[in-house]
Amino acid sequence: MISKKNLRRVIASSGMMCIMSLSFGQAFETGNSNIQIGYGFGNFVQAIFKTYETTYDEFKFKGTGPLFFKYEYAVNDKIGIGLNVAYIGAEVSYTDKDHITSNGEFYKETIKWSNISALARMNLHFGDNDKFDPYWGFGLGYRTGNTTYDDNDPDYDNSASLKSYIPFGFETTLGARYFFSDNFGLYAETGLAKAVFQVGLDIKF
Repeated sequence: MISKKNLRRVIASSGMMCIMSLSFGQAFETGNSNIQIGYGFGNFVQAIFKTYETTYDEFKFKGTGPLFFKYEYAVNDKIGIGLNVAYIGAEVSYTDKDHITSNGEFYKETIKWSNISALARMNLHFGDNDKFDPYWGFGLGYRTGNTTYDDNDPDYDNSASLKSYIPFGFETTLGARYFFSDNFGLYAETGLAKAVFQVGLDIKF
């Protein structure tokens, strides 16, 4: 029969083991879900638009995103699957003083471009820390984009619209999460995606 003294020791040891297991659990664990909301920096198409800033007069550039909205479910402690929805847009307007309309005005031209994608994503996690979660991920799925052109020519309707012909999307990035509490943290990724680098908020539940 276990004495009261030994029973107290067993209970105390069990309690300490439970506390330690709760305190030192992995940041990424089976059954957890993560939602990420991020913003990207460094997009190829936006960079091309900006190169014309010194070429034309009255040049104006407006950019939206890239914006990222992600969901991930932990199948086990190393693999997560989910969905990544991303959006980016850009608009440029400028005056082309090399061309004049029939009423004597300079050409004022506007180009708008947007792209949206929805990719199935898989992440491979290789950390075992309770706050820091490094991973490598890749995604495959659907994307679509549209480019429009318009100007102020009074004699001709030069407006045009062009949709992307390849509805296939792909991305691969290296990333990491750092949690400040059990449910909230920050994430960062770099690689081949709508942005070279992205950062944002991570919510775990």
